Amino acid sequence: MTTVLDQLKKQLAENPAGILENIAKEHQVSVADTIRCLPEDMWRELDGSHFEQIIKEIPEWGAVTTIANTGDMIFEVSGVFPRGTFARGYYNLKKTEGGFSGHIKEDACHAILFLKRPFFSKLSASINFINADGDCYLKIFLGRDEEGKLRADQLEKFHALSDWA
Repeated sequence: MTTVLDQLKKQLAENPAGILENIAKEHQVSVADTIRCLPEDMWRELDGSHFEQIIKEIPEWGAVTTIANTGDMIFEVSGVFPRGTFARGYYNLKKTEGGFSGHIKEDACHAILFLKRPFFSKLSASINFINADGDCYLKIFLGRDEEGKLRADQLEKFHALSDWA
């Protein structure tokens, strides 16, 4: 008897594209489990204890796209990810020129999944911050150059952070 995750692995091996939250909901599994069902060459995982190191490095990368997907809405902000500081149990993002700010619960991150896969006919790369329920509460997508390709400098840093060989 095949399990839901076995079936999902087969489906994603044939077609790894799609909105992960929708796929997870359809199969009644977490986003983290959905990502882990993708072909193994498309993702790397770090423990959530790496949150501070990663969140503090991303502002140095230049323009990225930050996404929060609640299922009922997808909120996207493009530009430099804000720097922040820890206080009162949150990582507090300092407001950027464009008004991007916010607060990330300090102990929310249980896993960080680095993902490279085709999406809308282009290769995409993202850092996915996963909570205790296996839901992705924050995604940061690498920027693109003038030709629409992933920025090589960001991809190099992405590979270094994720130990992508």
